[in-house]
Amino acid sequence: MRTIPALLVTIGLVASLTACASNGAGTTPSSCAAPGAASEAVTATGAFGKEPKVSVPSGLTTKGTQVSVLKQGDGRTIDDGTPVLIEYTLVDGATGEVAQTSGYSGATAPITAGASNYGALGASLECAQVGDRLAVALPKSALSSSSGTTTDTGSSKKTEDAVVAVIDVKRAFDARATGTPQLAGDGMPAVVLAPSGAPGITIPSWDAPKSNETHLLRKGSGRELTAKDTAVIKYTAVTWGADASVAGSSWTDGSGAQTVPLAKGQVDEGVRNAIVGHHVGDQVLAVVNQQGTAYAYVIDVLGAMSS
Repeated sequence: MRTIPALLVTIGLVASLTACASNGAGTTPSSCAAPGAASEAVTATGAFGKEPKVSVPSGLTTKGTQVSVLKQGDGRTIDDGTPVLIEYTLVDGATGEVAQTSGYSGATAPITAGASNYGALGASLECAQVGDRLAVALPKSALSSSSGTTTDTGSSKKTEDAVVAVIDVKRAFDARATGTPQLAGDGMPAVVLAPSGAPGITIPSWDAPKSNETHLLRKGSGRELTAKDTAVIKYTAVTWGADASVAGSSWTDGSGAQTVPLAKGQVDEGVRNAIVGHHVGDQVLAVVNQQGTAYAYVIDVLGAMSS
């Protein structure tokens, strides 16, 4: 599974998990990027999902982020927090030359609309529909190739050199587990959900179980995940102890949804066992003992991709 290259952002879950451990899609954004002179000047020809031939006037500038729909889709609407599979071509607006593409192999990991680590690019996906081909004109300052992260949301109204992204919105996942609530087992941490779906985990005063445990908090109706899949999830992990603290959370660290390959040896075995065999739409509470520390994970199973 290929991650988004460094010019945009690259965030991995496997290392952090190993070391530390409407349509229900998400929250409707309060505002969406509008088209403008820069995005309207972009043309792209070729089949949806295939690398297009992009034409951009040289010396293109933009005020903030502008988004035009080159081809209208008819799929679900992308809301804040929605994980989205895209293919993209980036073009330098100053020269009209292609700077980077996703490869158009179907192997790029999803990005999460509105997640802060994706800055202006992630925000530009909000309000799009699956099946859209978008022309996005971004201020060059909104992307940093040296740091590998987005540096702002592209909201500045100062005229700047543009970077153009032609984006095909191929697929979207739910932003949170949508299954039916279930009763957790006795003696387990208490879990409450924010309106966005982000979990809060309260660790009890007693010691953690000596062995790993898994409890279903929401029962989904999607397909069952197997060891051949790559799971699309959101998670929060909290240490179990008197000084309980959040060890990691894709809800709050700006990264949004994560992909987890489920083949043996790719991720901590306790985490892997908490996902394999569960269904899309499930929310799982897992107690995982890692390197002498017990962690309580709440994992939302949002989708599956072939590895």
